[in-house]
Amino acid sequence: MKKTILKLTAATAGALHCINKYIDNTVENSTVKSSGRYYHWRNGDIFYRVMGEGEPILLLHDLNVFSSESDWNQVLRNLTSTNKVYVPDFIGCGRSDKPSITYTGYFYVQMITDFVKNIIQEKTVVAASGISAAYVLMADSLDNHLFQKIMLINPPTLSSLKKMPDDHSRMLTKLFHFPIVGKTCYYIAVNKTNTEDYFSEKCFYNPFCLKQQTIKAGYQAAHYGSGNGRYLFASQQGGYLNTDPTEALRKTNQELVLILSEHEPGAKEIAESYQRINDSLKLVSIKDTKKLPELEAPERVSEAIKIFL
Repeated sequence: MKKTILKLTAATAGALHCINKYIDNTVENSTVKSSGRYYHWRNGDIFYRVMGEGEPILLLHDLNVFSSESDWNQVLRNLTSTNKVYVPDFIGCGRSDKPSITYTGYFYVQMITDFVKNIIQEKTVVAASGISAAYVLMADSLDNHLFQKIMLINPPTLSSLKKMPDDHSRMLTKLFHFPIVGKTCYYIAVNKTNTEDYFSEKCFYNPFCLKQQTIKAGYQAAHYGSGNGRYLFASQQGGYLNTDPTEALRKTNQELVLILSEHEPGAKEIAESYQRINDSLKLVSIKDTKKLPELEAPERVSEAIKIFL
């Protein structure tokens, strides 16, 4: 009986491995790779693009396995006539390395700091989407020579950023670290249907504005690197990416701009809580958009950035 169970287990594991390998090969062969550069950071290679001439601007995408530097494609084009624009993939995202580690907020604070110091090499304007906004604030608190102006696009609520991992989330994180089962669970979580649902339900106010090209880019970003995006996914699900930027928000001397989508859940709470902490913060609302206005309304996001340059 035990031998039969072992054989069935081995056969199941073998079948899952073959399915995972097929998905890897399919995605790798269908991915269109745009040209760019690599910053050989001490914790992995960071893919980035740089275009234009003038004062530098750093654009940081939200930290999510579906996100990549391609989220900024149209905004990037709109800014390059007047500025030198840098757009990296975070480690764990897109075409940057995806090491098998548990990612933390401080890991990305270090990454942003080193990227500015070693690649941009001068003070820069920064626009950060989603949770990356918290990392920019933390980086600024550790070194106030990094940024000229900080623009926060739909950052999370401060209360959500204070949540720490618990026993349940730690167990969930460990599940995705298993070689075969974890990879299979990850591929189920980021399949094509779930990828489309993520963009249409969470990111876009008007799903009719959602292009198949955007869904394809998100799907490829999540699958690029033979499923190693699961380590970032596990860290996100486990709550390891959270970091509380409240004190950094309170003490910063930088010019701050909060860009909020009109229909992003919790937008009113975010505006009130951030302005309560720092009343010098300027507020911009982007109409008819949700979580990712840089994709849904890139022209209006570009205009908002240009106003405060």
